Amino acid sequence: MLRLRPPPPPQNNASSRRDHNNRVSSGDHNDRISTQQRQSSTQTKSKFVRRGGRQRKIDAHRDVIATDDNSSVRKSSIHRSKQSERQEDESTQQHYRQHSRQRRNNQQVSLQDNNSESSSHNNHQRRRRKGGSSSSVISNPQSLFIALIRLVIVSTLAYFILINAVSIMYHIFAFLFGLLHSSSRKSTSYKLDSVHVQNIEEIRHALELAKTEFDILQSSDQSQSQLHSVRGEEKIGYFEQINHPGDKSVKLSVPKFYASVSIGENGSVNIGGQKMFRQLTLGMLLTPELVKMIGGGPAETESIAPYDRTIFASIISKSDSKCSNTVTNLLKSAANPERIRVAVVDRTNPLSRRYVACDAPPIPCSRDPDQTLCIYNANIDVYELKTEHDAGAMFARHIGQRMYRGEYYALQVGVDAGIVFSGGWDEELIRQLDATNNEMAVISTYLSETKIRDANRPIQATPERYTICHASYKGDGRERRLEHIRSEQVHQTAPPDRTDSPMLQPFWSSELSFSRGHFLLQVPYDPKLCGLDEQDEEISMALRAFSCGYDFYTPTQSVIFRTKVDSNSHSNVGGLCKGNPKNKSRKRLYSLIGLNNNDEDAIPHEYGLGAVRDTAKFFTLYGIHASERVTEHRLCEFVTTGNMHDEFVPHMRQDGMGIDYNRISFRFHELISIHKDSHQ
Repeated sequence: MLRLRPPPPPQNNASSRRDHNNRVSSGDHNDRISTQQRQSSTQTKSKFVRRGGRQRKIDAHRDVIATDDNSSVRKSSIHRSKQSERQEDESTQQHYRQHSRQRRNNQQVSLQDNNSESSSHNNHQRRRRKGGSSSSVISNPQSLFIALIRLVIVSTLAYFILINAVSIMYHIFAFLFGLLHSSSRKSTSYKLDSVHVQNIEEIRHALELAKTEFDILQSSDQSQSQLHSVRGEEKIGYFEQINHPGDKSVKLSVPKFYASVSIGENGSVNIGGQKMFRQLTLGMLLTPELVKMIGGGPAETESIAPYDRTIFASIISKSDSKCSNTVTNLLKSAANPERIRVAVVDRTNPLSRRYVACDAPPIPCSRDPDQTLCIYNANIDVYELKTEHDAGAMFARHIGQRMYRGEYYALQVGVDAGIVFSGGWDEELIRQLDATNNEMAVISTYLSETKIRDANRPIQATPERYTICHASYKGDGRERRLEHIRSEQVHQTAPPDRTDSPMLQPFWSSELSFSRGHFLLQVPYDPKLCGLDEQDEEISMALRAFSCGYDFYTPTQSVIFRTKVDSNSHSNVGGLCKGNPKNKSRKRLYSLIGLNNNDEDAIPHEYGLGAVRDTAKFFTLYGIHASERVTEHRLCEFVTTGNMHDEFVPHMRQDGMGIDYNRISFRFHELISIHKDSHQ
């Protein structure tokens, strides 16, 4: 097949131009000759062609008649004319064919010359690209500098995109997710009373975004654990800065809360607003649909067996060299250690000679990888708080709650890290919590003491456990505070007919608290309390949790124990909390829970009381006179016998979301003579 070629470029060679001019001049001369011949032939031809056939016959006849003697001559002349005409036509056609062949030959020669010149030009360009590029760049410092600047800019941009890929993916997904659900979802109809959360769609959206956010973070983690972790979040910008409660100039980088909401001007819940509130529902009662979303979606929580659901275990330690033993014993004694995530807040000095990391095994994992801390190392998160920044146990627990990542259950243990666990403690606590048939149940008690410290050997559970039922005001004058002390509680076995299910009790302990995960979202620790002791912590959390709709139960047996620990673990804090910061924190705390008669501070709603129950109901139920700062006696008799349990449990809400105390008209009081005798 013949391929069309582009017309040849003009030739620069002088000889080539002369040949071309000669060819053009000869061609023009031939054209002129052929043109003259065609014109003469046409004139001769027109004498015969222009006339019709009949006219030619008449003319010929006339010539024959007029000149008979010249007839032969005329005939011969006509014959010669026709013959010369044919010869001229043949000569013209021959000249035309020669001219056409000559033009084709000229074109072929020109194309060949053009191809040779273009190929030589291309070869020259290739040689310049191969050999001359490097020399030109090197010989031009300005070009080299520009190339380096471009390389640095591109590398920086690529690094920024890589580091922030997770954040970018999350924000894109959150935007698309919000558009999809805002257009496709319809509001769920519930028969809710005034204590239930009304902004169900907004809270659901906050929980879904939180789960999506940390699922993305977990997928970017290189560990093999199926549980979430805060490791690496700080590097990609998922930590936030908070003020130290004793000194606002000191900034601490801490993990973000799992889910937060904000309040709009019209009282609605806004996701991602400026003012973030740490209470998920602002003290309102959760709905059954919302609680199913915590610890997994509804389908996931219903399909997973109770013993296979995840547990978030929070521990605080203070310069305890045996902290790693506690973590080892917790995991080694559990029936399902792979489902447990441990979060430790270690208040320590890393430069101390006695310092041992809470997740460090006795032998390096490279030498003995079968150690418990090596096998489940990805399940352990440790936040180290420097000794000079230590603000007490309440602030440490606040940081521990920030490490929660949506687990189904939440366990808080220990005033310090000297804790040992019985075999299968996780399944036993889950069994007891499920036996209450109360979504808002919290199993809480003081830990029984033991002398066993072997981290590699679980101990046996014991039937004796503490029932927290006695509280009183301690101190003098205006410093009298409501508190409940370990030594004043009842330590005994459960009644024979109460061994299958936990019993209700009035108060809560920080040494052991086992509940559903939403307890941490509804009753978060206040980060602005500095240097307060255990008694301040426990009574305030009890009042706040009660007002948010939670109920406290004593366990049927002891499955977690404590060893001898430092009794000053709360009060022995860093210098930033001594003096005035501690006094301000105590005033803030008692204003927050409504026990300060001269409340002058504006208490933020995020760490205040809930809206489900009134604290006045709490005082009435358990014989506490807040204005007089006295308490009724013999409350423990009402609790330990199971009478309180039998009186209150029948008023459980139909949806299992706690006891409805609005239906209870009970008021605890003792004999007047006993009350008077206690104040003589």
